[in-house]
Amino acid sequence: MNLYLNQLRKTADFKEAIYSGDIFLDTDLATAKELCGYAKESITAAFDGETNHQALHTMMPVEEFVSRVTRLKGQFTNSQRVKDLILGFIHEIGIDPRDYIFDVPRLRVVPNYDYLHAGVSYAYKPHRDSWYGSVDCQINTWMPVYTITPDQTMMINPSYFEKPVANTSKDWSLKDWISNQRHKAKDNLTEEVRVHPVPLGEIDDSSELRIAGNSGEMLVFSGSHLHGTVPNRTDRTRFSVDFRLMHLEDLKHNRGAPNVDSACPDVGSGFKDYFHAHDFSNFQGFKP
Repeated sequence: MNLYLNQLRKTADFKEAIYSGDIFLDTDLATAKELCGYAKESITAAFDGETNHQALHTMMPVEEFVSRVTRLKGQFTNSQRVKDLILGFIHEIGIDPRDYIFDVPRLRVVPNYDYLHAGVSYAYKPHRDSWYGSVDCQINTWMPVYTITPDQTMMINPSYFEKPVANTSKDWSLKDWISNQRHKAKDNLTEEVRVHPVPLGEIDDSSELRIAGNSGEMLVFSGSHLHGTVPNRTDRTRFSVDFRLMHLEDLKHNRGAPNVDSACPDVGSGFKDYFHAHDFSNFQGFKP
């Protein structure tokens, strides 16, 4: 695995490098910083003008926190502003938006683990996004809204990129998740009762990579990397933004990262939520 620093715009074949397991870290993307700025505005509005965002979990009962975060996440994900910024990001890194579709951005909110680690703030176990029904050509972006430490971040375990992990993905349905499970997040306050695809054994974390970034410093990597949430034991809530890109021709011809262990039975069931990057029209699949 290689780590590229501030070279996303300088690497014409960056998606091929990502499919091979390489990771890009860009610290100077203007649209990434704008996206984090919009996230901060959205958080302030959702919490009645409060600007001490990292301490929000200390100011209210968990039930109120979950209610406000639920509204915040929905508003952010579905706003036109985030779609415009993703298009700006695509132009900024020098790729053609007609060649890509994207999944809507997510604002992740991870407070102290003992306060909340389920539902709207679920601490993801080590997983590949393909276990959740994503495609092999999915390119992930992830960035903190505020500066974070290694014990607040997301981990990537690159030693498993081509190493199979026994997991439960064959018994997990993306269609059921979208139709029946996703909206139940607000009901999970003390324990995550929704079923997720998870490893069946212990994961060796000796090669785990934790990047502690600043606001708007963006990681770009394959969704096929084994990654997950580092349990946040600090007294500061972590906010992060992520979205996913897929190259249309690679999707059409099943090109991408190697699938070493994913067996989700209904890959692509979430395509109705994807947008063409150039005009924000819904992706309708490929004509026969």
